[in-house]
Amino acid sequence: MKVHVLVEGPSDKAFMEAWGPRAFKGHSFQAHPHQGMGALPDDFEARPDPKRRGLLDLLPATLRAYADSAASRNDAVLVLVDADDKKCEVLLSKLLALAESLSPRPNLVFRLAIEETEAFYLGDLRALRSAFPNADMSKANAYVPDSICDTAELFGQIVGDGGMNKVWWAEEMGPRVTTKPSHSRSPSFRKLHAGIVRLLKPSAGSPRKQRRFRHVARSARRRG
Repeated sequence: MKVHVLVEGPSDKAFMEAWGPRAFKGHSFQAHPHQGMGALPDDFEARPDPKRRGLLDLLPATLRAYADSAASRNDAVLVLVDADDKKCEVLLSKLLALAESLSPRPNLVFRLAIEETEAFYLGDLRALRSAFPNADMSKANAYVPDSICDTAELFGQIVGDGGMNKVWWAEEMGPRVTTKPSHSRSPSFRKLHAGIVRLLKPSAGSPRKQRRFRHVARSARRRG
């Protein structure tokens, strides 16, 4: 199956396209970056504002396009959003309301990185040490998984990169972050993995293939 991953920017694309095929062999992952997070419009049916190019700005129109596309009916859509400092319950409720408004609805799941994608990296200290041998592991160990603490800035301090080279971080971490959710300290990473598992499962409500029976005409009356 092909999974279309809608993400905020190029670093998320670099991570998902490296990590996804490792974690879910036999499936392809194509990530589509946007110009940041943006905000969901109040009217899901409204035409997108051409001046706003964030993930959430365009999301209602993007999901309608996937739902209507014959080519994507056998594909899946993962929407990965950085929660930042927003209340997760509020953001998720809005996203689920959007999903309910779609008819037809694509094979779709929403997932939040708490606070940012770098939380996934800090959830796997073994991968961190492998990617950045000179990382400050004492500071990495002190990090409380999925805490609101300016995660990207903290990750930069840990790896000694104050330039916020997030694409580089993703290119280094994507091939190394664990594919086993139980090996990660990050609850949001474990939920990401579980969400993709759900996407890739055949729909329980899909109609079963009916057996085809060949009609056999009654034979002519036997002669006595």
